[in-house]
Amino acid sequence: MKKIIYQKLRASYFNFYKEGSKVLYDKKAHVFKEQFKIDDYIKNYEAIGPFVYFISDYSRFNFTHVGGNTELLLGYKNEEIEGKGFGLTYKLVSLKDIVRLLRGASFFWKHFKSTPIDDRKYLRVNYTLTYKRKDGSTFEGFQQNRPVLFNEKGDPIYFLNIITDISDLKSKLTPHEHYILNVKNPLKVEKFQIKLEDSDIFDKIVSPAEFKVLDLIAEGLRTKEIAEKLFLSEHTINIHRKNLLQKLDCSSSSQLVKRAMKAGIL
Repeated sequence: MKKIIYQKLRASYFNFYKEGSKVLYDKKAHVFKEQFKIDDYIKNYEAIGPFVYFISDYSRFNFTHVGGNTELLLGYKNEEIEGKGFGLTYKLVSLKDIVRLLRGASFFWKHFKSTPIDDRKYLRVNYTLTYKRKDGSTFEGFQQNRPVLFNEKGDPIYFLNIITDISDLKSKLTPHEHYILNVKNPLKVEKFQIKLEDSDIFDKIVSPAEFKVLDLIAEGLRTKEIAEKLFLSEHTINIHRKNLLQKLDCSSSSQLVKRAMKAGIL
């Protein structure tokens, strides 16, 4: 299973890098950075819980301007994140979630490029995700992302990212929600749900219990391990697996995982 995930990760990262590296090593980027003040964006942010903020610098592919409840929420000190490359994401979320995020990011970049330059500052891309702390514990988070600094061509240099702990609200949210907003008109905000291929099929025919089993299959767990983790019998897990294979017209667990990742729900 991990081999499948690594293959998907490699392909997804290539597409993300291709679209997101327009300003990588831009020699003029520093001129725009000198004019940037993060407090102008953070001071009006109203949090619904503990939050962390940081800037994704696309001219260096690293993180900067880290602040908020970083140690409380993620278990890291600001200096452990400041200046680190985007590879740090591998420590914060699972591999299969990174694949999903990269595929969603590729979708966003296409939408971004089709948006008039003067309107790009109004775009937002948000998603819910399970995050990993430094000590290995997890929490449910809501990440908001918006471009806040551009070069003269309208390409984004800085994205402001804010992660909020929404563990108390998770049961009310759709798993793996991922969408784009255009807030140009505050009275009529446009929302574009990022739905990858076949995701609607999964939503309609796969039960919540089957989703849990599929998620653990993707992590490489065996039937006995899945049963122990979900406090179910091995017989029940085998029934869920059989139903998944039949519903999705697959002949093996590997095929199940491939189709689910293609749909963006893993």
